[in-house]
Amino acid sequence: MESGMPGMQATDAENKESTGIEYLYNPKSIAIIGASMQRFKPGGRPLKALKDKGFAGTIVAVNPQYDEIYGTPCYPSLREVPDEIELIVVSVPASAVLEVIRQGVEKGIKAAVIFSAGFAEVNEEGAALQAEITELARENGIRLMGPNCLGLMNQTNSCMASFAHIMDLEPVEPQTLAFVTQSGAFGAMSYLEATEAGVGFSSFASVGNEADCEVADCIEYLLTDPHAEVIGGYLEGARDGDKLRSVAERALELGKPILLLKVGRTGAGARAANSHTGSLAGDDEIYTAFFKQMGIIRINDLSELIAFVHLHRSGQNFERNRLAILGGSGGHGVMMTDMCQSNGLEVPEIGGETKKCLEEVLPPFGSAKNPIDLTAAAANDPRMMGRSLKVLSAAKEIDIVLMQGFIRDKESAQEIIDIQQATDKPIVITTRHAHEEMKKPLEHLRESGVTMISEGPQAPKAIADLAWYQRKVRRAQDDATNEVIVKQKAHPVADKLLNSDGGLTEYECKQVLADYDIPVTREELARDENEAVALAAKIGYPVVMKIQSPQILHKTEADAIRLNLASEQEVRDAYQEIIENARQYAPDADISGVLVQEMLQGGVEVIIGMTRDPVFGPVIMFGLGGIFVEVLKDVSFRVAPIKRRDAEDMLEEIKGHRMLDGVRGQLPVNRELLIDCLLKVSKLVTDHRDSIEELDINPLLIYPDRACAVDALIT
Repeated sequence: MESGMPGMQATDAENKESTGIEYLYNPKSIAIIGASMQRFKPGGRPLKALKDKGFAGTIVAVNPQYDEIYGTPCYPSLREVPDEIELIVVSVPASAVLEVIRQGVEKGIKAAVIFSAGFAEVNEEGAALQAEITELARENGIRLMGPNCLGLMNQTNSCMASFAHIMDLEPVEPQTLAFVTQSGAFGAMSYLEATEAGVGFSSFASVGNEADCEVADCIEYLLTDPHAEVIGGYLEGARDGDKLRSVAERALELGKPILLLKVGRTGAGARAANSHTGSLAGDDEIYTAFFKQMGIIRINDLSELIAFVHLHRSGQNFERNRLAILGGSGGHGVMMTDMCQSNGLEVPEIGGETKKCLEEVLPPFGSAKNPIDLTAAAANDPRMMGRSLKVLSAAKEIDIVLMQGFIRDKESAQEIIDIQQATDKPIVITTRHAHEEMKKPLEHLRESGVTMISEGPQAPKAIADLAWYQRKVRRAQDDATNEVIVKQKAHPVADKLLNSDGGLTEYECKQVLADYDIPVTREELARDENEAVALAAKIGYPVVMKIQSPQILHKTEADAIRLNLASEQEVRDAYQEIIENARQYAPDADISGVLVQEMLQGGVEVIIGMTRDPVFGPVIMFGLGGIFVEVLKDVSFRVAPIKRRDAEDMLEEIKGHRMLDGVRGQLPVNRELLIDCLLKVSKLVTDHRDSIEELDINPLLIYPDRACAVDALIT
């Protein structure tokens, strides 16, 4: 089936070095350690499922109490198994797991799924045991899933390395969704709900404590699996941000969508920090920004994933999203219009020839506006829906038709099928509580490949998600084609200052910025009032004067800044006041002097910052300055390094982005210069990833023809 994704590839296995995860998903031989005759026990269910599902490889059991289980040979220990074993499934008490892995090392196993609980999730003793097991496995090239997990099942090869009850369910075709979860119980419930909604799984993995194999490792493997057309998951937090980024970038290249239900939106709290960026960057904001940047679709509940999979199966292009809503209820149409527009979909007015043609097929009291209301008359005229759909399928002003599944007979259903097959325009039917007489026609539609999803907010959300994702893939391909290789440049000033002991003054921070060609104010450091007067005359009045001390980061609080100084006497007075106030504010501060700086007027104040996230590392922030950042917190984030397209998106994401286009007679700012500054800050913090904790340029004044950093802080 076509994927509908530009650039989609079936596999990423070419020239790919093995990570060992394939032995979890696709082993040739499996041993169940702690196998049981009782099929509902963790040691019994996988053995029974492997037999029942027809696993083609070698299956053995290990338990000293039995000679065989379900016709499978059973051995007292792993050492005594005569066959070569690639994967072991461990269902023994936590205290016995280390010995099992030691035997696995002797046996030459490649991977282990550990159901056993009682490790890092319970106490320090358990954490120490888990660490010892993990170290032993890594030293010997053994990949671990778990411990404390439900395990893994791969429907495409009947590898049933799990004790979850979902293995007993009949698989649903087509099997296009691969699911990875940090919560076993929630993952199993998700599998059950999605299966009941007609979504077929190619694989399911519960990673438990992630002692070794984590969510990103599973996703990396699934990118090579042609059966996994969509990857879904439940995520509480990423272990390795760089690994997840690398995997997400590759997924975007392949056009293989990743949808994650990331929990923990509230209560994370912002970090206490010296910079605006650090105080505004809560954990959830960073995850949201990272997902947007990397093309990961963030879902709010499982229904959105289910709807997305159904849409994705169609293989159709949703990039253009002018949408017509067709139904038999005015209220329903208005509700769906609100949902669509709140998700960024366009519901355009219908006029001209399209409106005229619709009015010819609608009852006199129907509405040919968008949403199109067939009214209750559609119940008495089953073909009205099809006639209206035919008009919309030919309308140039409409890209997608979202219609209510109000179809009562097979003939009406066939008419819709014929229209769908005659157009490349996506037609999506929503259903809810279908009457008995509607079930067979709807089933006929489903079997014929017409896209059908449950009615509700998940429908427009899924359409918007797929449209966004397809555009994201297209943009990524365009960017890769037009990528410009930037010649590397030495930065001796920044290297010296950022690797020195102690904090930096504003003057030194701006030297770092200037070394990366980020424009800064004309300024020099004065060490006495006479030097300050001379520098003011050299720079030109009016000037600004500020204390320079690594220990005084917020000069306003210390009353150690003076603005708009227009004469020699004002400069002399300001110098004395600034020094005196600074010493009273911080008696032990190391004061290097007073900065004399040009006084800039006009322009738009923006802030560019960076903070360090414990998962993703350096994170870039952009926003408007002044009240917009202080009170409204109107900012956007991206994880460094950023690309040009990321910088463009950051500018558009803030609510006040129209300020950049000029308001009340002001000229628009130079966006190219602003984007250039964001990219240079990204380069700076990426080059000095281990040195810079936080950075603020606040404000950066941006004009139609120039940009200039007025104040800067680097810690």
